[in-house]
Amino acid sequence: LDNATVRPFAMDSRGCFTLRKIQIGDNSCVCAKSVIAGGATLPEGTCVGPLSSSHELCDARPENRAHCRPLRALPPLWLKVLCGWPILLLQRALTLSPVLLLMVHMATTDWYVDSFASVQDGVEYIATPERMGYLFGFIIMHRTVCPCLALAYAIVVKRCIIGAFKPTPQGEEPNVSSWQLFRPWLLARLIPDAHLCGVSKLLGRHYEAISALYRLLGVKVGRYVYWPGSGFNFAEPDLVEVGDYVVFGSRSLIFTSDANHRRQVVTLEAGSNVSDRCVVLPGTRVKTGAVLGSGALTKEGKTYEPGTYVGNRGNECVQLKKGSATASEVKESSYARAFSRRREASYTVLPEWCHIAWSTACICWACVVSKLPLVSGLMLAHLYFMDDWQSHSVASTLLVPSAFIVLMYPAALFVVLCMDIGSKWIIIGRRKPGSYSWDSSSYCQRWQLYLS
Repeated sequence: LDNATVRPFAMDSRGCFTLRKIQIGDNSCVCAKSVIAGGATLPEGTCVGPLSSSHELCDARPENRAHCRPLRALPPLWLKVLCGWPILLLQRALTLSPVLLLMVHMATTDWYVDSFASVQDGVEYIATPERMGYLFGFIIMHRTVCPCLALAYAIVVKRCIIGAFKPTPQGEEPNVSSWQLFRPWLLARLIPDAHLCGVSKLLGRHYEAISALYRLLGVKVGRYVYWPGSGFNFAEPDLVEVGDYVVFGSRSLIFTSDANHRRQVVTLEAGSNVSDRCVVLPGTRVKTGAVLGSGALTKEGKTYEPGTYVGNRGNECVQLKKGSATASEVKESSYARAFSRRREASYTVLPEWCHIAWSTACICWACVVSKLPLVSGLMLAHLYFMDDWQSHSVASTLLVPSAFIVLMYPAALFVVLCMDIGSKWIIIGRRKPGSYSWDSSSYCQRWQLYLS
């Protein structure tokens, strides 16, 4: 099962939920973003392709097995243990070093206690007011500084050890040596998520700073590419080419190799568009003016001319309409026009550094808010005992802070709810039907600020 949905729940004609048995035969595979519905039976050896379902078993063909990522061969255990694990351990140590250094600094303060004579001493130390600032510092560093160090380390390892990935020559068998299997395995663990170790969340997710990071990883990226909020996790980033003004929707996947490790370049030419929930298979070329609509599945090694393509029929998207005579001309996206000609926009387009600062500040504030019940509960307990912890029993020493913390959670939830509702009305206001492009309306900008 490759990132597929296997859902035994169904709805009958009366609108009631039912739980229906699903049977998946031996040696079957279900590729990415496919859905197996309740009551389905997959015979032995069934290969459901990407973006398909159990209602389309007529399209389940043996060649779909090549696009099931869990079937990829892994490097030998000895290579992972002797080479991979030390590299990953060093990344983990480097990532946690800012938090450890802050802990060391905390240990040098006058109020720090390294041993306790009683339970009361331990709880009193935990509730020390000076310690709360360090607690917030630990959390903020873990969400802001640590991801940057993890990604920086991954980029250095990618460029110095893993190296650049190259396509498999036409007509030759893919190289499946231990080292070639190890390279994508290591990169996938150095950058395990689609948000570049969490750094893209700090940078606003969509903007030029994301393009710069992908370039450092080997992706060939043009100008003013609008990246998806869900991000990408490229297995072989050097085999991805993204032209100028390309616009992405969210939750799409781009494959540059199959289960047999045959690598091919994926090219998205300038001005093309990849919408939501698309799956782009190895060797695909999306030409200027071509639009992959929501849920589009490309065919391995195929070129898509200007036009609009949607869905999946027979393991390939369907052309909804052909492009016009001028569709092959490269045109700036509304996002590109807004940021390249900010002074011509009908509203104040914030520079990218403002989006980065805003996103980072929102993450820091979220870190603080997440620990407010704990911190405020401990502070109330500190005020309640008034530095006279020893005169109280162990039970009261433990129960009183716990009670305060529990009581503070509803208060914190109320504050968060007020902030969420208030920010919606302050930033977004009342929504109205209409078309809102980046270069003619501030709605897109305000929407991104609100999402942060």
